[in-house]
Amino acid sequence: MWCPKCKNEYIDGITTCVDCGCDLVAELPEEIDETAPQLLGSVVHEDVGNKLIRFLKFSGVQTCGLIPLEDADGEGFHIAVSFAEAERARAILNELSADGEADGADLEKLEPALDAQLEEIKEEEANELLSDLRTETSTVYVNKRDKYTDLKFTAYSFISFSILGYLFVIANAAGILSIFSTFSTAILAIVFTIFLGIGISSFRKAGTIKGLVSEEERVVEKVKEYIEEHFTDEYLASLGDEELSEEEEFLHVSEQLKAEIAQQFPLFNKGYIEQLVDDKYGEFCDRRTE
Repeated sequence: MWCPKCKNEYIDGITTCVDCGCDLVAELPEEIDETAPQLLGSVVHEDVGNKLIRFLKFSGVQTCGLIPLEDADGEGFHIAVSFAEAERARAILNELSADGEADGADLEKLEPALDAQLEEIKEEEANELLSDLRTETSTVYVNKRDKYTDLKFTAYSFISFSILGYLFVIANAAGILSIFSTFSTAILAIVFTIFLGIGISSFRKAGTIKGLVSEEERVVEKVKEYIEEHFTDEYLASLGDEELSEEEEFLHVSEQLKAEIAQQFPLFNKGYIEQLVDDKYGEFCDRRTE
């Protein structure tokens, strides 16, 4: 018999832990490593896996990715997410299944329903993709806490402005103010309704990201600890190539470091990896030239 809290083992006949006061159990529940990727199931073809990843991200699951199968006879990929989003991701996949329960051993059965869903959201997904591309080409990676703060600010600003706008429209329609015609007042009402919609949409997006803030910060801390422990000056110097120019060597070493982190943390954002590696290796290069 085992105590589920302190994990102490007891002989048969004892039913309560003397230290914790908990009821003993015959077997301890399987411990889950919350820092490791959680596997939702597998697919054979990479294109089907990419469709599932695209759909999960569109549905608000931000930390999903593909991990190649390591079985000797296995071909294909695992669909993996972070521990914090595993339950939500499983629920989304179950909704795609005809019987309400997705078969993790063969997620390719979901492809027909998946294609139908992706077709419905194609236009919205394209708009979101364009927005992401504009952001990535103009700025560095924005962490989730800053993004959450920005979305909340946008939501409060648009909702507050729309409320003030409605009050202005009502006052104008009631004759308290006589600034705009009836037609112009109707146009303003539509504009402020759009502003209200933007505000509500921003609140929803902020709510989706809120639960990921602490998760990302926890993973970032682990990545930084890995970088500090493994990316020593000696190790960074060993990756260099004297035959390359300074610029070529920087790119050459940076790519090796990014690949190493991506292998250790397969679900970590690639944009954030680039930012951390550039900062770390840049500091090393500065010290080397001093």
